[in-house]
Amino acid sequence: MLHTADVHLDSDGYGDSREHAAHRDLGRRTFRSIVDRALSDAVDLVLIAGDLFDHNRVADDTVTFVRAELHRLRTPVVILPGNHDCLQPNGVYDRYDLAHGAPHVRVIRRLDGEVVELPELEAIVWGRGMADHEPAFQPLGHIPKRDDGRWCLAMGHGFFYDERQRPDRSSPIFADEIRQTGWDYVALGHQHVQTDVTQGPVIAFYAGAPGTVLRVDLSTDAGIRVEPRPL
Repeated sequence: MLHTADVHLDSDGYGDSREHAAHRDLGRRTFRSIVDRALSDAVDLVLIAGDLFDHNRVADDTVTFVRAELHRLRTPVVILPGNHDCLQPNGVYDRYDLAHGAPHVRVIRRLDGEVVELPELEAIVWGRGMADHEPAFQPLGHIPKRDDGRWCLAMGHGFFYDERQRPDRSSPIFADEIRQTGWDYVALGHQHVQTDVTQGPVIAFYAGAPGTVLRVDLSTDAGIRVEPRPL
């Protein structure tokens, strides 16, 4: 599978209108390159672990662009909202249904978590929708027990802590939470540096802001292998 996050389409953080337009075009070229990489690597699944969009005010033509790119894929795509594109009333995922006409695309919406069934891959993907980016929100809260008969893939968007503590950052993800899931792979977003936060037998990575993406190969014989892939 391909794991990416933090694309931040329609970022408008600096400069005049010309610089905004150039930055917007760069973001679109980046997302197109992500789709190109998924196609060239012939992956079976794409996970987008939050902040596909930079904010909930994205332009109609940006959503049209994303839909067109997602339509190029025919393998399952699971999108987790992040803190920039969280599940707010009249937010981007409220105004637009990215799965319309694209049944291979799923957006995680349930605030208490939901499982996406992928029987053709003998896999499930779990994630928890984010409405408010705050210290009380636990991205891995309510995760169910693993299913030993299938690959168990979780998604989360938040800040990683090595040890349990009172969080000073919103949406904390603690090392022991990752370990206790017992799941096969945890695909993370929010931290923009590609980082291995594997805990014991549970493989966990931040994809980082795109420049590279992660290709994850899962094998009952060879185990799980994670490889950065350039765009």
